[in-house]
Amino acid sequence: MLHLLTLSSLGRDLFNIKMLIVILITIGLITLMTILTYLLEQQVHRRQNRYWTIGAHGAEALSVLISMILLRQIFITLNSGSIISWTYATVQLTILLFSLNTMRNLAVEIINLLMPLFIYGQAIWLGHSTQYLPVFLAMAIILISTVVYITHNYQELHATQWKYLLFQILYSGTWWGVIWSVHPFKLSHTLVIILAFVLYMWLIRLAVNRVQKFFNEVLTFDQQVNYDELTGIRNRASFDTHAREVFAAYQHHQMGPVTMVMFDIDHFKAFNDQYGHLAGDAVLRHVAHFVELELNQRSTHGQIFRYGGEEFVIIFRGISALEAGQIMRTIQRKLKTVPIKFNVQTLNVTVSIGISELQPTDQTFTDWFVRVDDYLYQSKQAGRDQTTVESQLLTD
Repeated sequence: MLHLLTLSSLGRDLFNIKMLIVILITIGLITLMTILTYLLEQQVHRRQNRYWTIGAHGAEALSVLISMILLRQIFITLNSGSIISWTYATVQLTILLFSLNTMRNLAVEIINLLMPLFIYGQAIWLGHSTQYLPVFLAMAIILISTVVYITHNYQELHATQWKYLLFQILYSGTWWGVIWSVHPFKLSHTLVIILAFVLYMWLIRLAVNRVQKFFNEVLTFDQQVNYDELTGIRNRASFDTHAREVFAAYQHHQMGPVTMVMFDIDHFKAFNDQYGHLAGDAVLRHVAHFVELELNQRSTHGQIFRYGGEEFVIIFRGISALEAGQIMRTIQRKLKTVPIKFNVQTLNVTVSIGISELQPTDQTFTDWFVRVDDYLYQSKQAGRDQTTVESQLLTD
């Protein structure tokens, strides 16, 4: 009879109106975490900068900790100051496993690895017995191994449904073993708790899959509209929108400096004529990726666009024409030392560059653009592989 009453209490804790509120809040938090993760990972992919990657992964880990703290405060409010609840533990584990599956970075893995030690240490500090220390050690070792496996075999687990479910059960089962070592409960409850956890994760996964599908559609549309299919950088349409917005903002707020760089690939037609259009495509991709990577590594905040054919444009905010010239001249020289391998051929690539800063006297965007185009023409007339800044040819 007592056993049935205890199970009834467990049922009331896991399945009541407070639980519904917590489920909705948890789904909301995880949706926000998913959005944050997608936005940050998109930037990581585009920037390919080590410091940006570290910062993005740190922000993702911070969102996990903030979500767990918020859930703790919500439970304290709903339960008159108490957090001793099956539902509380279940949703916290849901946040941890979600982050492990979705974010998949070292910072989040470390949080999952340290959390069992934190829970046990906190319980001992509050005066709980160390009687079941061997149980904690055994469960912690299994849990840590599970976390490491999930982190490094994510694709395999998601490709096989039964493996995904098995590791969900293993993760939750060992976590409940850790909790049992400081808060002993009837082991017969474990199956009910694991079932509730799997149910939570099913609801969360359903919500996250819908959010991910929406984001994939949005990102695919954005990619098709704003990015060049061949090189992967922003296209002419994106440049037209971005550049005119910058020009309008400058006119209204006199922010500055703002500098435009235009460059094209020297003797590009010769690559197509001599080696074929596939070689020309390879050269375009090489130059676009090389310059974009150099800009990101130098933290210049320069945005590169493919304007058309072999022509590219960069918009620098907060950088003067002379500073942009020095940056681009360095990239220009470095590009010469990194030839492209195409089939058995080694193709040396150079570019010609024109640079001008937006001026208060520019009445229209076209005034600025034409001036930059003229400076690019001066570089080509000077023998190519040159940089012209405000009508002055840069010399090494």
